[in-house]
Amino acid sequence: MIVTVVTSTDARAKATALARGAVEARVAACAQVSGPVSSVYHWHGSIETAEEWQVVFKTTEARYPALEAHLLAAHDYETPEIVATRVNRVSEEYARWVERETTALAAVEAPARPDAERPFFVYGTLRPGGYNHDRFLAGRIGTEAEAVLHGAVLHDGPGYPYAVPAERGRVVGSLLTPSSGDYLDLFGLLDRLELPVGYERVAMDVVRVRDGARVSAWVFLAAPDAPLGPVIESGDWFDRP
Repeated sequence: MIVTVVTSTDARAKATALARGAVEARVAACAQVSGPVSSVYHWHGSIETAEEWQVVFKTTEARYPALEAHLLAAHDYETPEIVATRVNRVSEEYARWVERETTALAAVEAPARPDAERPFFVYGTLRPGGYNHDRFLAGRIGTEAEAVLHGAVLHDGPGYPYAVPAERGRVVGSLLTPSSGDYLDLFGLLDRLELPVGYERVAMDVVRVRDGARVSAWVFLAAPDAPLGPVIESGDWFDRP
């Protein structure tokens, strides 16, 4: 069964990033971006009007849960629109193409496995206090510590920040160590959340603030095609303008 899924966001760059991320993750066969459109809606007791861009995804009913999870992770709205509609009639050739494009990757790629159980250095929505921390990590982290990544600059992006290696600069974040027994699940979860939306995972040393110790951690840096925005001079996404 083919399904169309609609979401919306407040910038064309964000819409394009959502479309590209879903297609790269093979949770959608294709996506179309359109807009701007004028949206009128209730929010926190008021009627709001905003300019938005829509994204329409084509996927299968079997892959819809994965697409929904991907959008919830990648979207920067507190309550994003995610509306799915079953397609009653579709050409057989197109239906086969959608099925093939949303299942081929899973058939040929084995899940990534870590070469070492390093903690994770996070600096955006996954930090304690970020909206994706409570959504995906709450109750699954054993220890949290403030930390700094040196030799990188922080760029704002469409909904989340990107760290880019540089001779000077620093990125402020948190060092997260998964609870016992949760490491492999969280390792796979974070790869599925981060890699499709413009990140690559590397092992780097970060400095733990409380004692100055250098700790080897997994860090999600900007991939070469990441949709970089302006530099955040403070290096702290929570302290951006």
